[in-house]
Formats: sequence, C-alpha cells, structure tokens
Amino acid sequence: MKKKLLISLIVPAVLSASAAIVYLVIYTDAQRLPDNNPRSFRARGAPERQGAVVVCAGDSITHGRVSINYVDILSQRLSSRGFTFVNAGINSELAWNLGQRLDEIITCGPDVVTVLIGSNDANATLSESAMGRYLDEMRLPRRPDSAWFRANLAAICARLKSKTHARIALLSLPPMGEEPGSEAYRRAAEYSRIIKETAAAQNVDYLPLNESMTRGIEARGKIPGVLYRGDPEFTMYRVLARHYLLRESYDDISARHGFLYLTDLLHLNTRGATVAADLIEGYITRTATGLRP
Repeated sequence: MKKKLLISLIVPAVLSASAAIVYLVIYTDAQRLPDNNPRSFRARGAPERQGAVVVCAGDSITHGRVSINYVDILSQRLSSRGFTFVNAGINSELAWNLGQRLDEIITCGPDVVTVLIGSNDANATLSESAMGRYLDEMRLPRRPDSAWFRANLAAICARLKSKTHARIALLSLPPMGEEPGSEAYRRAAEYSRIIKETAAAQNVDYLPLNESMTRGIEARGKIPGVLYRGDPEFTMYRVLARHYLLRESYDDISARHGFLYLTDLLHLNTRGATVAADLIEGYITRTATGLRP
C-alpha cells in the first residue's frame, strides 16, 4: 500500500519535472537572439559597405527562431551587393515594446528600416487568456487595443523619422490562421488597415504583406486542419516541441497542418517568409539608387 502511494506521488512529480525541463529547453532555444542583432552589429563597428544598412524591426516573425527567418533570406540574396541586414526582432513584442527600444535601432545608423509589428497586439484582443499573458509577460502599462496600437505605431514612425535619415516601410500583418471569415483572420486584416493608414499619415512607405497572403489563401480555397480558436499558445509550443526536440522542419509541420504560409497560426513557413522577403527586397532595390553609398 505504501509502495503504491509512493509511486502515485513520485510519478506525477517526475512527469512535472520532465515537462518543466522540456519547456526550458524549448524556451531557451527560441529566445536566443539572431547573430545579426543590433547589439552585435554595433559591437562589430560600422561596416565598409557599398550598399546600405537595413534594420528589420518586429516581433517573433522577424526574430526568426519560431518562424522561418525572412531577414536571413534577404541577407542571402543581397549581402553580395553590399547590403548589411540587422535583425531587430524580439519574440512576443507588441508595438509598445518595440517603441521602448528604438535607441538600439537608431544607433545602428540605418539607411532603411522595415517594421513588421502588430500580430501580438491583435492576438491580445482575441481572448482574455492571451490578454493576461501579454500584460504580465510583456509588462504592458495598459490593456492593448486598436487605438493604442495605432498611437504606438505612429510614435515609432515619428521617432525614426526624427532621429534617423532612414527610409521607413511598414509591413501589414500575416493573416492569423488561414480561415477566411474567422474572427482572428478579420482581426489581422483590421490591424493591417491601421498599419496602412498610419503609413499614409506618417508619410512612410507601406508593404502589403497581408494583402499578398490573403490573395494566395483565398485563391487556394482550402481550410487548414488547425484553426484559430482562443489563445494559440498551446499550438505554438506543440510546433516548437516538434521542431526543437524532434528536429522536424517548420515546413514539414506546416504541411501536416495544411497551411499555405503559416506553421502554427501566427508564424511563417518558408513560403510565407519568402513573400515577406520578396516585398522588402523589391522595396530596397527600387529605392537603392537614392541610398547613400
């Protein structure tokens, strides 16, 4: 009897400890900063360049540890032409968080800044569990909503314009989930409209990522096997476990879920990251003649 009782106590404890270790391993891997982050760039000193310094700012979609890294795609394509790419993406950030760390972007002396932010702002409004998690983990001073997102994004643009000589482009958001008509899908489009309106109001450029992906999703006409219901954090960690522990590629996970551009309702597979890279590359090359040598 005592042995059974002991086992009944030990087994849950071992399982809990194992789960905690797995979570820690995944979290540590996912949070590691890109090698080309702003601090590393500044530590190396200003590069000798024929092109320009391009800072890509954003959240985990830019960070590229829980999503295919579109900044690396850009670097592979354009570094031979003298362009230097700095990855200023940080997991889980909202527009307010990005606004608090603009100094690290400004001190890079960028010629171009692209901003892809807002997925977490939008996601926070879709469930109370997500709202509470963002308030706590990201130390937000208030509950996020669309008006606050608009104000923070405008402040980001205004400060970058006043403190850098950079050309600035705002990207609209990837769809949240690939189920047209769903609340999450419509919320990503709503926040993308705010981004477009802010770009016009601030006289900065706009890159239509949401619109490009929406056309692809709706032309495909297929609903994936994973749908956006409530807080998608569990789906994200399930994908991360398969990627970091089982070494399964994001693209294979995406295909299993039936996605066109996404892996876990928020983050990008290679096709999705390529759409973002294509838009930014087109923007850079269109404006390259006006950038300082």
